[in-house]
Amino acid sequence: MTHPLVLFDFDGTLADSFHLFLDAWTHAAQRHGFRPVDTTDLDRLRRLGARDIVAEVGLPLWKLPAVVATMRAYVRERADEVKLFDGVPEVLHALKAGGARIGIVTSNARDTVERVLGDDCRPLIDHWGCGASLFGKAAKTRRVMKAAGAVADRTVSVGDELRDLEVAQSLGLAFVAVAWGYTAPDRFAGLAGVRLCAAPGELPALVFRP
Repeated sequence: MTHPLVLFDFDGTLADSFHLFLDAWTHAAQRHGFRPVDTTDLDRLRRLGARDIVAEVGLPLWKLPAVVATMRAYVRERADEVKLFDGVPEVLHALKAGGARIGIVTSNARDTVERVLGDDCRPLIDHWGCGASLFGKAAKTRRVMKAAGAVADRTVSVGDELRDLEVAQSLGLAFVAVAWGYTAPDRFAGLAGVRLCAAPGELPALVFRP
C-alpha cells in the first residue's frame, strides 16, 4: 500500500456526542435494568476503561448486545444534535490532500455517522466499519484493513478511549489518542507507542509522522 490508512473512531474523536451518549446510557439503563452514569462522578469515570465502567454499573455482559442496540437506536433518532468537533472537516480534507485513505471504525450505525459527517465530509471516507459491538472493534478493524489491502505498519488508529488503544496494540498499529474525547488525556500520557493529540489541527502531522 503506497498511502497510509487512517482509521478513526467516531464518537468523541470526530463527533462531539458525549451529551447524547449520556442520555442514551440513561435511557438504556432504565430499559435494561442497570445503574445510570453518575454525572457527578464523570472525572473519575473518564479515567476508567469500558470494561471497568460496565462492571461498576452492574451491567451483565450478556445484556451488552441489547443495550448497544438500544443506545444506537436512541442516538439515531437524535443524530441531528451531534456535530463534528471544530477543525475536524479541515483535518479530513488535509489528510486526503496528503494522500491518506480514511476509514471509520465505530459502534455507531453507518446512517447516523453519515448524517453527522454531512455532504462535505461523507465523500472523504474510503472505508466503513460501523456497528461494531462494544468489545468487537478489533474484528471490525481487521475486516476494514483487509478490504483496504492495508498492512499494520502503514495503518494509524485514531481514538479517544482505552479500548481503542487496546485494539491498536493487539493489531500492531500506531495509535494517536485525542485529548478532547471520552477518556481523560492523562491516561494516555507517557504510554509507549501513543501519540497524544491536543487539538484537531495537530492530527495530520502526527498521522504522517514516521
